[in-house]
Amino acid sequence: MKDSNSKIRVLLEDDNEILGNGLGHTMYRQYLPTIRYVNILNKHNIRSTFYIDIAHLLFLKKHKEFRDFETQANNIIDLIAYLSKKEMDIQLHIHSQWVHAEIRNNEVYVSDKWNIGQLTKSEQIKLAEECINELRQIKSSLNDKTLLNSFKAGSWGLQPFDVLYDVFKENGIKVVMGPIKGLKIASLDMDYSGLESETAPFFCDQEDINLIGKKNDIVVLPMTPTYLNWPDFLRYLYQIKIKSRNEREDNIDLFDAPNEITSLKPLAGKDKLSLSSKPFQTHLKMNAQPYWYLKNTFKRAYKKIKDNDFPYKLMVLETHTKDFHNSFNDIDLFLDHIKREYDDVEFVTISDVVKDLEMGKLIPLIKK
Repeated sequence: MKDSNSKIRVLLEDDNEILGNGLGHTMYRQYLPTIRYVNILNKHNIRSTFYIDIAHLLFLKKHKEFRDFETQANNIIDLIAYLSKKEMDIQLHIHSQWVHAEIRNNEVYVSDKWNIGQLTKSEQIKLAEECINELRQIKSSLNDKTLLNSFKAGSWGLQPFDVLYDVFKENGIKVVMGPIKGLKIASLDMDYSGLESETAPFFCDQEDINLIGKKNDIVVLPMTPTYLNWPDFLRYLYQIKIKSRNEREDNIDLFDAPNEITSLKPLAGKDKLSLSSKPFQTHLKMNAQPYWYLKNTFKRAYKKIKDNDFPYKLMVLETHTKDFHNSFNDIDLFLDHIKREYDDVEFVTISDVVKDLEMGKLIPLIKK
């Protein structure tokens, strides 16, 4: 292994949740795939950070008499216990569309506030503090000593950030995951075109999370960019968009919800096609993609991080267990590939990164 300044740290972080439109079952989208995924991680001696959607858990507990919501809430709590037992890192994830979610006509309707910044100031404070307290209580009941130190926003919704900045500072949240440089979604009032650091961690400005700030309070970890070239893009298009239509998808947790629920897609169009040599620019992720996709996009992201001037080399690899049900073999092969082919790669958790921050190994960008 090379010295700490030359190694590449790969932060494997999972958004642990059901579908954004409120559909899906916690057993099928969270508990079972996460158990199987952890078995793969253990096989390769890798620890991951799991960001658990606590806003959804609070909604389930509030409506525990509806359907099997009490059981689903217990699925999440049991999963947190399992992850803690397996020494995984458990951190805070919030999908704000659960704040004004309603049960009507025997169906769950989430709100259109998929960006937490679209909530009022009082709603943001209440939601963040309730979720922080809920997760801390669960971790405390499990004697989990890992501090709650980071946050991942549902749908990358972090604008405006000034309210959360104060809440996080007061509650010891030191790192915020995301956003993605160039991401712009008008319906969610989000625009990260002006993100001043594409890959390097930075202390953010309180008034504008796009900007590098002057205070060393909250660190932003941008998602790691990557891309598909034309051969990859066409192959991906065939496999994902065409071939999948001819294959039966086993989504046993999706019932006959009305179209007004199934058609909710506020993030549609976030990935745009370009006519350049990099037609599909995206961020590093591991969801339902095939092995070749994972391998190729990782290689390109690795090169970008390896070649940049920032001394602390960090790659963020985002995962979504809710999409894993047909991808476990690809994930296993991919993690084995990284272990075998990249001798300077070290998998880390967000708590490892925070420790490096506190010890001065990681010095985020700051405006002088």
